[in-house]
Amino acid sequence: MASERVEFLKARLRNTNPSISVERARLVTQFYRIPSIESPITRKARMLEYLLQNMTIFINPQSIFVGDHGERYRSVPAYPEWGSNWILEDIDTFDTRSTDTLYWDKPEDKQELIDICTEWRSRGFREVIDSHLSEEQKQASLDGLITIGSRIVSTASHMPEYGVIFEKGFAKMIDEIQAKLDGIEHYDYITQEQKDTWEGMIITLKAAIQFAHRYVKLAREMAETEEDPKRKADLLRIAETCERVPELPPRTFYEAMQFFWFIHLIYQIENAGHNHSIGRFDQFMYPYFIHDIENGVATEDDIVEMIQCMLIKWTEIFELRDHIEAEAYAGFPMWTNVTIGGIDSNGHDACNRLTYLFLEAADGAETTQPAISFRFNKKIDETIFRRALKLTQKGLGQPAFFNDEINIPRVLANGCNDIREARDYAIEGCVEAQVPGKTDFRPVAGFINILKVLELAMHDGVDPKTGRQFGPNTGTMEEMDSMEKFMKAYEAQLAYIIDYHLQAYGICSALHSQICPTVFASCMVDGCIEKGRILQKDGARYSSTGTFISGVANAADSLAAIDQVVFQKKLMTLAELTQILDSNYVGREDVHQMLLNKVVHFGNDEDLVDEYCRRVVTFCALENQAHKDSRFGQYELILLNQTYNIWQGRCVGATPDGRMDGEPLANNASPSNGMDRNGPTAVGNSIGKMDTLMVPKGVLVNHKFDPAVAKGEKGLEMLETFVRGYCEAGGQHVQINVVDTATLRDAQKHPENYKHLMVRVAGYSAFFVELDPRVQENIIGRTEHGSCCG
Repeated sequence: MASERVEFLKARLRNTNPSISVERARLVTQFYRIPSIESPITRKARMLEYLLQNMTIFINPQSIFVGDHGERYRSVPAYPEWGSNWILEDIDTFDTRSTDTLYWDKPEDKQELIDICTEWRSRGFREVIDSHLSEEQKQASLDGLITIGSRIVSTASHMPEYGVIFEKGFAKMIDEIQAKLDGIEHYDYITQEQKDTWEGMIITLKAAIQFAHRYVKLAREMAETEEDPKRKADLLRIAETCERVPELPPRTFYEAMQFFWFIHLIYQIENAGHNHSIGRFDQFMYPYFIHDIENGVATEDDIVEMIQCMLIKWTEIFELRDHIEAEAYAGFPMWTNVTIGGIDSNGHDACNRLTYLFLEAADGAETTQPAISFRFNKKIDETIFRRALKLTQKGLGQPAFFNDEINIPRVLANGCNDIREARDYAIEGCVEAQVPGKTDFRPVAGFINILKVLELAMHDGVDPKTGRQFGPNTGTMEEMDSMEKFMKAYEAQLAYIIDYHLQAYGICSALHSQICPTVFASCMVDGCIEKGRILQKDGARYSSTGTFISGVANAADSLAAIDQVVFQKKLMTLAELTQILDSNYVGREDVHQMLLNKVVHFGNDEDLVDEYCRRVVTFCALENQAHKDSRFGQYELILLNQTYNIWQGRCVGATPDGRMDGEPLANNASPSNGMDRNGPTAVGNSIGKMDTLMVPKGVLVNHKFDPAVAKGEKGLEMLETFVRGYCEAGGQHVQINVVDTATLRDAQKHPENYKHLMVRVAGYSAFFVELDPRVQENIIGRTEHGSCCG
């Protein structure tokens, strides 16, 4: 259930077309027109200060929390300093493209943004990066072999330890930083950079306090003319709260929520980016919940309404993306992730009353953001676990379930040496387990299309789509007289492309540290203030970078098919198979059907293909771990591809798994669409055979269940049995859509009737009718399970 206020805010969110805000681009351009030879850190701090002093502020009707990203409700700013050329290239299609459509509030806004981006042309961060990349690296990205991450967004991906920040307030943090400045005894190039960093931090923290005080003035002015007594009380509470936080520690649940929101919002204002996650909400907010309940400050209904209002607030923030990423990241995701449940640092069940109320709030709010991550373990509170499953049963695509028994060892394997910290992990981004407040995790070094790499291996390093030689010469198919010989050729291609990809990303990430420091964000992560270093220069206690591989199931299926058809059954030579694939099965539908139906496929608990999957994943993980990122942190593998599987699939010809030219790759770490024929338990068993510790950043798996078998008490029991069994089989993560194909087809025909229909896409949920038709088709194509046992 939701209150009248919440229903109003939900309707406003869903009925307001997202629009492009020009104001931030205008202010940033004005700021950079002012000559300065300050250090980049000081310059970025001053820029944030200028934005927070001058951006338009407003208080939305019925809202109880303040702070918006753009100059009007549900508007998204442009960041020309991060890249302008791509905006000019896409500007005529923002309001016409088929996914993540963005509208213009006024016709003159479009022309102003054109003028601003023309002034920035070839001077933004993206253009600087591209000037340092080789033509071959850029071409590999265009051809779908790799993507190069963080070219138009910050490397920063944050999850502060909010409980610690709340205890201090920004005023105390400023005092602590000033003490660092006062303690400098000798100046050299190291201490000078520390001085710039500490001074920049103070500038941003003071700017945040003054930004909050702007709302004090506005709320009081609005209260003076407000005739509705309830709304007048809301406005006066806003004024009182913003006068206190973030400068001083919050006293109540409401004040802590507003404090949190200021931090989350200013992250986004400081730099283009995403993955700003929340951490363990039911843990760091629990003391304020107990205070309010015990002292009569708020009721449980009040707490639920506050959470619902914040869930809607989270969903109001989104990014301006180019046409490729608008399809690859369809549905305006920001990968804001909130973690609940699990065990505490002492190993005890951490579920509490606030955990339950958060689930109640999510049930009523029905928002796509944030992604809710529920930590499961054998000690879990049964009532709360079943309440989480009811959200899944309802068809919200929420929450995703994470297995403590797998994720805690993964955090330890990823560099954390404190079991208490590891037990306190939370999910950042889609599936990445991190230590809140102590980790600087770069989420996207980029995506490597390992099915296209297999295509290179079948053509001696040449991309058959373009004729370009991207990989090394590893031998013609006539030379491949054994499966092991072909595997060695494929692994040689993988090693070369992984190294090639990380060299390109290394150029990008190193330049981030020199040009685009995240000064405010660095205040919020443990280690940066102590060292006097920004996040991009190894300020955090733990640093790592995520690399993604796409087409995992396709590659495993293809290798198993080659093994069976060419080397075991000797039905054709590898050269003959390659020729059939290059013709896209023209005249050889018999071979196409054989590859689809007569060989084993990943996701069916078949050892042959599962072993190929394990081998490829382990090889890619070890190759990544052999490199260090620009902060000397570890590269770590992640098995997910968002919806890049559609775009990258268009760049790959027909493959030995039975996939035809241009068809999508398998989604994330899941089996290829329609190929998991033995039920969800078999899928879990196949995934469980991977060496999951080699993939410490996560393995994203989608499942789809027919609502007819998931309904009622029996359906709930079925879902519970499935999640428990999946975790016992060694699964790290699982997310479930409960929706049938007929409903999705009807939603395509009559979108006006399905505005509330949510589906799980990848590490996030989205409204189905807002997705690109190609993404919709990919979701529909996922196997629909009729029971837990297959």
